[in-house]
Amino acid sequence: MKWIFRFFTAAALLTVAYMSLRPSLSVGGVQNMDKVLHFGAYGFLACLARLGWLRAWGGWIFLGLALFGIALEIGQHTMGLGRTGSIADTLANLGGAACALIIFHFIWTRHQR
Repeated sequence: MKWIFRFFTAAALLTVAYMSLRPSLSVGGVQNMDKVLHFGAYGFLACLARLGWLRAWGGWIFLGLALFGIALEIGQHTMGLGRTGSIADTLANLGGAACALIIFHFIWTRHQR
């Protein structure tokens, strides 16, 4: 069963990378809605990764997602296609991953007793 979650983790990582590095599309919308999307995307990634690697320490999953998110923000900053790297986006990424892992930990450990 874990291979299914590992597959979907890889697919989600590729999707997030594509969406983060494609040229910018200027569309109107709710201010700071992108931070909510960052938070949700990295929360979702963290849950998928956690289900794929149940025996791994959650800190490793958080570290991997943190490095992934930072690398994408650096990529956005350097690519020059209408994207800019943002510390606020990075914080939203980290917050989403951390919250998901913490919530997952408490739910998972409660059901393991």
